[in-house]
Amino acid sequence: MHRLQLPDSESLRATLSAYVKRSRELRLVHRLHAVLLVSLGRSCYEVARWFGQDPRSVERWVHAFVDAGAPGLRDHDRCGRPARLSRQQRLQLEPELEAAPAACGYAHPCWSGKLLVRHLESHYGVTLSLRGCQRLLKNQARIHGHAARSSTQP
Repeated sequence: MHRLQLPDSESLRATLSAYVKRSRELRLVHRLHAVLLVSLGRSCYEVARWFGQDPRSVERWVHAFVDAGAPGLRDHDRCGRPARLSRQQRLQLEPELEAAPAACGYAHPCWSGKLLVRHLESHYGVTLSLRGCQRLLKNQARIHGHAARSSTQP
């Protein structure tokens, strides 16, 4: 059987990596796959290279699995400032950002940080900084593989 070639494989890897990072369950499956490969005789270094991880992380996952089984690979609660947008709000916002602002009633050709600040305040009651909105737009663009739209126009 011949080797399959994927077009734009670097972009595909970035997209898949972003999806894994966004989901707790996908991160668990990702870690389980890494542990499975180590259990099949692959080294932590080899698995880490394949998965784009640090070898020490793979080693920690193997030890966590040995100590606590699959539950030991789940994400731990994170400390820090809670997100201003709830998970439900983020899920609702994502398709809005994929569509043109006109779909939300704005007369602008594309989303900008300033426009998103206004949209979040008026539709979600959430105040986010201009920089936070620009970062949100950049992340959205990276996940969906199109150019970032974070101009300073309203």
